[in-house]
Amino acid sequence: MSKIRKSSFSKVIAGFASIATGLMMMGAVFVPVQAATVEELTAQINSLLATISSLQSQLSSMSGGSTAAAGSYTFAKNLKQGDTGTDVMNLQKVLNMSADTKVAVSGAGSPGNETSTFGPATKAAVIKFQEKHAADILTPVGLTKGTGFVGASTRAKLNMTGGAVSSTPSSTPSTSGTPVVIVPAGTGLSVISATQPAASLAPASAARVPFTKVTLTAGNDGDVTVNGVVIERTGLANDAVFGGIVLLDENGSQLGIEKTLNSDHRATIGDAFVVKSGTSRTMTIAGNMASSLGSYAGQVASLSVVAVNTSATVSGSLPITGAGHTINNSLSIGTVTMAAGPLDPGASNSKEIGTTGYVFSSVKVTAGSAEKVRVHSIRWNQSGSAATADIANVKTYVDGTSYDVTVSSDGKYYTTTFGDGLVIDKGASKEIYIKGDITGGSARTVDFDLYKRTDLYVTGETYGYGITPPNGTDTSGSDDGAFHESTNPWYDAYQATVSNGSLTAEAATSVGAQNIAINTANQVLGGINVDAKGEPISVASMVFHVIASGDQAAHITNVTLVGPNGNIVAGPVDGVNDSSGSAAGTLSFSDTVTFPVGKGLYTLKGKLSTDFTSNDTVQASTTPSGWGTVTGQSTGNSITPTPATAITMNTMTVKAPVVTISVLSTPLAQTAVAGGSFNFAKYQFDASQSGDDIRFNSVKLALNTRAGTASNLTNCGLLDGSTALQTGSNLVNPTAAQTQATASSTSFTFDNGFVIPKGTVKTLSLNCNTSATTTTDQYQWGISAHADAAQSATGVQSGQALTSASGITVNNSAGQIMTMTTGGSYTVVDDSTPGYTIVSPGTEATLLKLKFTATSENIDIRRVAFKLATPAGNTAIDLVGSQVSMYDGSTLIGTATFANNGDNATSSAIASGAFRVPQGGSKTMTIKGTIAGISAVTGPLTASGDLLIVAYDGSANGLANGNYGVGVSGGTNISGTSGDVTPSGVRIFKAYPTFAKIAPPSTTLQNSSGYTLYRFSVTANNGDIALGKLTFVMGSSSVSATTSAYGLYTYTDSAFSSPDTTFSSDGLINANKYINGLGSNADSTSDSKRPTIVEIYPDKASATTTYKVPSGTTRYFALKATVSNLRTSTGSESLTVQLEGDAAVPTTLMDVAGTSAGASGVDNDANDDMIWSPISTTSSELITDYDWTNGYLVPGLPTSNMDSVTHTFTI
Repeated sequence: MSKIRKSSFSKVIAGFASIATGLMMMGAVFVPVQAATVEELTAQINSLLATISSLQSQLSSMSGGSTAAAGSYTFAKNLKQGDTGTDVMNLQKVLNMSADTKVAVSGAGSPGNETSTFGPATKAAVIKFQEKHAADILTPVGLTKGTGFVGASTRAKLNMTGGAVSSTPSSTPSTSGTPVVIVPAGTGLSVISATQPAASLAPASAARVPFTKVTLTAGNDGDVTVNGVVIERTGLANDAVFGGIVLLDENGSQLGIEKTLNSDHRATIGDAFVVKSGTSRTMTIAGNMASSLGSYAGQVASLSVVAVNTSATVSGSLPITGAGHTINNSLSIGTVTMAAGPLDPGASNSKEIGTTGYVFSSVKVTAGSAEKVRVHSIRWNQSGSAATADIANVKTYVDGTSYDVTVSSDGKYYTTTFGDGLVIDKGASKEIYIKGDITGGSARTVDFDLYKRTDLYVTGETYGYGITPPNGTDTSGSDDGAFHESTNPWYDAYQATVSNGSLTAEAATSVGAQNIAINTANQVLGGINVDAKGEPISVASMVFHVIASGDQAAHITNVTLVGPNGNIVAGPVDGVNDSSGSAAGTLSFSDTVTFPVGKGLYTLKGKLSTDFTSNDTVQASTTPSGWGTVTGQSTGNSITPTPATAITMNTMTVKAPVVTISVLSTPLAQTAVAGGSFNFAKYQFDASQSGDDIRFNSVKLALNTRAGTASNLTNCGLLDGSTALQTGSNLVNPTAAQTQATASSTSFTFDNGFVIPKGTVKTLSLNCNTSATTTTDQYQWGISAHADAAQSATGVQSGQALTSASGITVNNSAGQIMTMTTGGSYTVVDDSTPGYTIVSPGTEATLLKLKFTATSENIDIRRVAFKLATPAGNTAIDLVGSQVSMYDGSTLIGTATFANNGDNATSSAIASGAFRVPQGGSKTMTIKGTIAGISAVTGPLTASGDLLIVAYDGSANGLANGNYGVGVSGGTNISGTSGDVTPSGVRIFKAYPTFAKIAPPSTTLQNSSGYTLYRFSVTANNGDIALGKLTFVMGSSSVSATTSAYGLYTYTDSAFSSPDTTFSSDGLINANKYINGLGSNADSTSDSKRPTIVEIYPDKASATTTYKVPSGTTRYFALKATVSNLRTSTGSESLTVQLEGDAAVPTTLMDVAGTSAGASGVDNDANDDMIWSPISTTSSELITDYDWTNGYLVPGLPTSNMDSVTHTFTI
């Protein structure tokens, strides 16, 4: 018999207390029962149930007929496509509650027709559900699209959503399967049984096996804090079956640490958690099973909730007991092995405040071979002395992805839940590490351990059980980065000790050696970079040492230390000599300077007295460790800056303000088209040796008109790059009076002055507008010696006046002669047009490349004329559409058509600017044409062999005839002046071969009846080709070895393992290994003359024929011979073999068209080493067809020979 117990902290009401609370909310009076018998309790409960039924009916009639029941379905395990069972059916029911997540509209899976199979339709509905609740399910785990996998975050939302189902009140009390939540009237807590896990097995080493679920509901008028749940082991089992008991929230996260059972079989589990006002939370009591259960197999264990620790009034029926699981020691669930992760610090370190992105701890999880595993969460124990405020941006990382942490109320546990979990394949690993920033806590420690093995929550993918990681092997030590065998923490991580901030200084390379001025404030004396880490750091005093070579340190005054923002942070102070009249001295700052966290540039600036002279030097240094009273502003600790040695800054050189003016040699003397703006000269202002910036308000420049009128130049002005320095009335319009040699200087006044920074060189361009009527005028702009005395400038900082007598140097020059003209011109030459090449129909062949060169101005080429260079040997029908195309690079700019298949063509108009030739430069135009087809029936070409030569027609010049351009500056038409440009042309064949040399398998001679002398390949392009003859040349270093029985073998593969059996089974194409002729004219296989030339004619034993290579394929050839009589005495001998090419096209042509000859005709030509046919007009390849040519410039076959191969034999 259970009794009702009350206390100020733990108030547990058993039996029917929840019913009584409900009645009191409705005004009923309930008298607590004490020590009642079972029969009395039964009678009272039945009476109360009847009352409740009546009241529910009344409420239903007042509110419209239905009340809400919570907690209908609870999902405790992950679900995926392919799963079956009650959980799947309940999942479909919850999904079907909303129109936008229904599994199906009708049939299987639709409302009322739910099934127990997780199929594609269920997965699609889950994805809709996940994306509908993306903020709760996807966003926390870094996803944007649903996955269809029902993991922890999805289950949590389903458990909340699945509770909102309507039920019609009845007089029958709700069963344990569908509990009814009665919200307490005041600040109370209702405790009822939730849908319990199904009874199953509890295997050895399984973690977080769910036993019992309870739903806690807070009253409407206040949040309730629960400080723990008291559980009791019940059932016929031993306490030892449990390694520990844990409390899990609705997301599967563990609250608090695992607890073991006491002598009363009880434990209080869970950290404090809050149930918000008017809401419910469903908690799970789970067991971590012992690692060995052999002694307890078959026992059935349960875990009952017997009390809830809270200061609120508790109502509910306790104890609540869930599933009774059968203890099992034989099921082999998954395993994991553990190791420190690669990113683990590897040692305990001191890290200063301000350290960012520090990896505090890292572990590597490796899945065993039994099943894939899923990592759900990890709970780090920060066992160091640092407070939560001492670290920031703490996150857990896996595979470079960051996951948020939830910090416990005591700041010691940092828990990360990985959404639907991270799957690790069998034998694979994942590194999990925690990283963050150190923001405070000097002398404190940060130490992220894993306190217990179950703080890493892992489940198996096959059986679904939680997996308890194994014990480590470390039996002693602490903070040693090791997994411990039997003590806690299980993983004892290395700790980081928070140290003070640090201060480091270095010479600033950005403050380079430079010239500095005399008697000018704020001259740069040097610079240092100061890096404060961890905390702002104050320095009460700093001493800089200075050496003033050529003068005294005391003559440097008003010295300040200027911060990164240009603000003075210390000073001013004056230099003090180390001894009287000494060049060495000190600059002592007593101002307290606070350096903020980060790296900043601090610059020494001061004023040099007039005692300094040009080429004196100043160099400063400081020793940071000697700075006075250095204090961390966060920790208040003393800090010693580094380094302890002097840092020396760059040397500054004292210079007076000086500048040199020169006329540059560019632009070169040239002829230009008048009528626009023209750059006549460039002037250089060199202040590289100046100690001060130089300012000019005006400059005197000289104009000389050699042949022309000065007034033809207007609006002359100086430009700094593209920036005009003179506008409006400051622009200069020269007059005749200003061109006399004795008064040639013209003053150019700058709008806002012109400054040349010290240590730099500036170049200004002088541009003038020119009159379009100018034809042969010549001008020079320079600097005249007559104006030297009038040049003046000022030092910007020193205010010192500069003249040609002091500070300004003028390199006088008349400048380059510029001649004006009314229009430009252009020339045309060949520009590396490809030489003689072989092409086939359908190819867009490059026919001609023309280089256009313009003088005097930019010129737009608007039209180009072409002609056929040898009209007797080719016609326009060789080109598709009798047309060629013109390209600027890869851009089509125009076409030209040979009208009526004639011999001449003029291009269409080329758009203005489409092909612009720069003045004094060149531009290349590429001419291409598509080759017409060859067919004896359809044409337009009926045979191979045409030599197509498209030339530039230099005789067709002018707007009316063809070649012309338009000057960009002058706008006039410009005729071409060049003669014809004629290329080598392209030879047209219906198909053609490509040769390639292949290395033989060996070059060491050996006696053999089939020794390979040479290898090569032939590829047929654009159609079948036939081979009629191949010639090899032999060379030998001695007469000892003999070669005979030459055979040319063909293969279909590059490994030379598959003979082409067209001629013979072994691939031999010269029957009987005959050479140097066909049939009866061939040499026999017994020929012992050791020929120097071996000619191979493809020949079958029964008929003379040719060898065909099919279109698009490659055949591989090997020349083999019988090698014998290799020398037997000491020495060496060699044999050289090469495949021959042809030096020119055949001169004997035997067909009517005059394009290709018969094979015998080519064989009678002087160039007859290689004979082949494009098989142009028939499907046959007879040697009598007029369709043969030689190997002149066949791709891959040089005109002399393919590279030779030398075979050697040495004793």
